[in-house]
Amino acid sequence: MKFYRTLQSFKLISFDLDDTLYDNTEVIRLAEQHFLAQLKQESQLHDLTADIWCDWKNKVAEQNPILSEDVVEWRIEGMRQLLAHHQKSAVEITRILQSVMDIFVEWRHKIDVPNQSQQVLNALKAKYPLVAITNGNVEPQRIGLPQFDLVLRGGEQGRAKPHQDLFHQTAQRFGVQPQEILHVGDNLITDVQGALQANCQAVWINLSGKTLRDFPEATLMPTLEITDLKQLLTLAK
Repeated sequence: MKFYRTLQSFKLISFDLDDTLYDNTEVIRLAEQHFLAQLKQESQLHDLTADIWCDWKNKVAEQNPILSEDVVEWRIEGMRQLLAHHQKSAVEITRILQSVMDIFVEWRHKIDVPNQSQQVLNALKAKYPLVAITNGNVEPQRIGLPQFDLVLRGGEQGRAKPHQDLFHQTAQRFGVQPQEILHVGDNLITDVQGALQANCQAVWINLSGKTLRDFPEATLMPTLEITDLKQLLTLAK
């Protein structure tokens, strides 16, 4: 555990989800794989590749950066434009979108949450309100994480991290000052920079084995760095 700033007293802990409480890499890979297979099958666009799909998503992000903060609506709009480009009817598009999104969401939630994450959340839940602040579309209850008093998803409930919106919403909902929120996340930009810019405190969970110097794009140091989630228990009072 390394401290870069003075840790002040806090009344609430917020967590990022993906790659903070569980490894998200293989989950996303499989979800994308099954998503693309279903999209090709339903649309009969057999030449569709992951690169082509990525190009359509990038096009939507360039057209509407705010919409792309909502990862679900971004994916839906990308499919809608792709299918319309291939002269699919409105009825066909609606049917395909529903079928393909059902598959993606199903695989997106095939997550094995480590026992340690469960144990740490349970222990902290006894002392603090817990909030999930995520830029993804995971529903914590669906993956066996019932500990959160509030779940805020970027693009759905407000601007995505690193924007301050969801942090400030959290403070308002629980009647605390932003600096009384301790946010825990793996990303030095969306989590650490986002939290600090919202005047919250930030814990960087560093599971990469790298150091701050390896992330030159990160301009703000976290309040503290941990390498294991259970280290949070030493901060609980």
